[in-house]
Amino acid sequence: MSRALLHRPEMNGSGQSSRELPPRGAGRVPLPPSLRAAIWAVATLLWVSGAVWLVLHYVFPQPSEFGPLPNPWEAPLMRTHGLIAVGAVFLIGWMTAAHVTARWSSDRNRRSGLALGGTAVLLILSGYALYYTTGSSHDAAALVHEAVGVISPVAALAHWWRSRSRS
Repeated sequence: MSRALLHRPEMNGSGQSSRELPPRGAGRVPLPPSLRAAIWAVATLLWVSGAVWLVLHYVFPQPSEFGPLPNPWEAPLMRTHGLIAVGAVFLIGWMTAAHVTARWSSDRNRRSGLALGGTAVLLILSGYALYYTTGSSHDAAALVHEAVGVISPVAALAHWWRSRSRS
């Protein structure tokens, strides 16, 4: 798909082309309801699956005569989390094409959007590092991924709340 098509509302689903954006300080330009619902659903499922994994891992390990073992639900939950993460990365790409590029010229919510995007980049990179590293690199990636993941709803809600408070 050519870059020009990404700015056509009938092709990118944004409902607005970049030329139709209101001037700075004008009313907000909402996302299409289907894209907004998909983003919130995937983000919620991703966060809940990660939070439940953390609770199972740190609070409910399985005792054995050789020491604690991982909870039996950890592995299937982590596979589910990884599958949902693939959808999240897809939606981040869609958001970049349909939302970020069309609204970048406006200062509105840029800082909260950058914080949200930075959070997403940290989670993606640390998630890949968890999959492909071992030893101390793996431990560092786990710490970053867990800490940033737990607080990630703050960045999402801050971006959403800022857009509501200026309407």
